[in-house]
This record gives sequence, C-alpha cells and structure tokens, in this order.
Amino acid sequence: MKTIKLTLALLTFAICMGSCAMILGIDSNTLMKIQKGMTKEEITSILGQPMHRSFDHEVEGWRYEKSISGAPGITIIDLGFVDGKVTYMDSYEKYTNPPVAVYPSVEIGGEAPSRPHVSGGRGMNERDFLSLYNKVKSKPFKDDQLDLLEAGIGNRGLSCKQCVRMMSIYRFDDDKLEVLKILAPNISDRENYDEIINALDFISSEEKARSILGIKK
Repeated sequence: MKTIKLTLALLTFAICMGSCAMILGIDSNTLMKIQKGMTKEEITSILGQPMHRSFDHEVEGWRYEKSISGAPGITIIDLGFVDGKVTYMDSYEKYTNPPVAVYPSVEIGGEAPSRPHVSGGRGMNERDFLSLYNKVKSKPFKDDQLDLLEAGIGNRGLSCKQCVRMMSIYRFDDDKLEVLKILAPNISDRENYDEIINALDFISSEEKARSILGIKK
C-alpha cells in the first residue's frame, strides 16, 4: 500500500512539473533562436507544445505563455504557420498586475471632451502604451478590442511608431485601417506619417490611410 501511495505521489509530482515546464523554463536568448521558415517540429523542439492553436484561412496560429528570466510578467509568444512553416512571430509582455491608467472625469450632463489632433511631443510613455497594447490584444474579439482602444486612448497623444505597433495586432489591412481611424486624431508626429503608410501591404490601403491622415496629393 505504501508503495502504491509513493508511486502516485511521484506521478502527481511529475505531472505538476510537466505542466510548469509549459509556462516556465526559457531564457532571454530562446526567442532569438526562432527564425522565419522553421518547421513545426523545429519550433516544438525549442518551445515545446503550444498552449493554444487557432486557424485563419491558410494560417495556423500557435500561442505560448512563457516566463522568461528578467521579464516582469508572462511573455506571450504568437506564431503563424503557412504550409507548416513559420511566417510570422510576435511576442509581448502580459503583466499579472498591469498599471492602471487614470483618465480625467467628466461631469454628468456635461459634454464629452473632444479629441483634437495632438501636435508636438513623442507620444505616450512606453509603460502606458504597453499597458494599453496588452489590454487591447488580450481581448478575444476585434469589436471588443476596438472599443477598448477608443476608450483607452482618450486625449492622449501617441507617435507614428506606436500607431504602427497597435496596427500590427492585426494581419489584414482593413483591420489596420480601422485602428488608424481611431488613432489618427491623436498622432503627435505628423512628419513621420510615412511609417504608417509603409506598414500597409496594398497601394489601395495606402491611399485610404492617406485620406484618413488628411494627406493631400
């Protein structure tokens, strides 16, 4: 009987350790080993089995949640495969206790504050931007993401680089343009609009972006 209890205890311990290995145990250099064109087998040899899988037309998505030494929270790693090979990768921090942004209150019955075009400055500080970015990306549905983005940006300015990073949550130009419509009035460095234009894949999308940004030919 004691032998059976000991065996069960060891098995339970092994299972717990295996589960932890899915989340823990990679160092800061591991992500640098992942390269475009790698096969699924090569990825699993580096990161193990994914925690989540998804499909979007021809793209198969894998998601990992890893604790990396030196990082303040859990690192989310998203990989996309086409024909069994890596075509894109994205990683970002998921804080267990993200900073809470405080927005000015609006008196009941008063008019909501407008969102004028913000001029000058380099955009939102990185901590606030990363908090908003992670909150938006964590929402499972696009409509919820866009609603949160519109509420979260408020009157705060952001740079073109930050706008491009927020747009990069989506793979398709139409979705990126929806993000741009929300963020365009808040962009602080108009001289860098080309960074946004160059983040789009199609000429037709670039023209739409120029229209959103008010760029005249």
